[in-house]
Amino acid sequence: MTFRYVFTGIIFYFLGGRKIPLDRDALLVAGFSSTSTLLWAVGLDYVSAGDSAVLSYTMPLFSIPIAFIVIREKVLRRELLGALVGFSGVIVYSLTLNHGSQPLGASFTLIGAVFWAAYSVYYRKLRNRDPMPILTTQFLVGSIPGVVGSAFYPQISPGINLLIDLVYIVLFSGVVLFVLWNGLLRRGRVGRITTMAFAVPAMTILIDSIRTLTLPSFPAVIGGVMMFIGVFIANWSRDSEKTA
Repeated sequence: MTFRYVFTGIIFYFLGGRKIPLDRDALLVAGFSSTSTLLWAVGLDYVSAGDSAVLSYTMPLFSIPIAFIVIREKVLRRELLGALVGFSGVIVYSLTLNHGSQPLGASFTLIGAVFWAAYSVYYRKLRNRDPMPILTTQFLVGSIPGVVGSAFYPQISPGINLLIDLVYIVLFSGVVLFVLWNGLLRRGRVGRITTMAFAVPAMTILIDSIRTLTLPSFPAVIGGVMMFIGVFIANWSRDSEKTA
């Protein structure tokens, strides 16, 4: 994860005109992002894959009230309903996965989801600023805890597999992922965009089924359908919308 932050930050540094803003909002984005990643990673040592999926995807449920508090974004009933339906789908899907988690790890993962929601809301708040310098600060400043921790617990095994993994996590789950996520939140409401995150586990079900040439289990199918329904509800536009 430290490599991902450092090298992704370096790429954003050059893409953003070699600027590293250190104002309060930019530093908050870095702090929220780094804390979210750290808590999620630590939580994986204590929670099962199923519980991690459920707890991590509480993020849209947190993002809606945080957006109301931070940027005064009105709470739309369809977005709240979509988030609840999508999260229910994650719970149903998790029935197919292994469980057996410790409360401490569950707490880490849940709090990590809150910080994921927080920096997503700040992407929306900073939508009128150049995103590249903000992302530079997010990753370079956010890498500091990881760099310090790695100095005490170095675990590097050089090889071709490390290089392949590094290219993937830096380019695809680093640069591409965060440019897209930031761009979406700059252009759309937090409640609508964050609910789209439910498409990730839903598509995972489909991709795994194709990759293994096996039919997904009934709970996985129902859960995946519910996630897509949640995304649809949150993104369904109409002329008049009531607020909750």
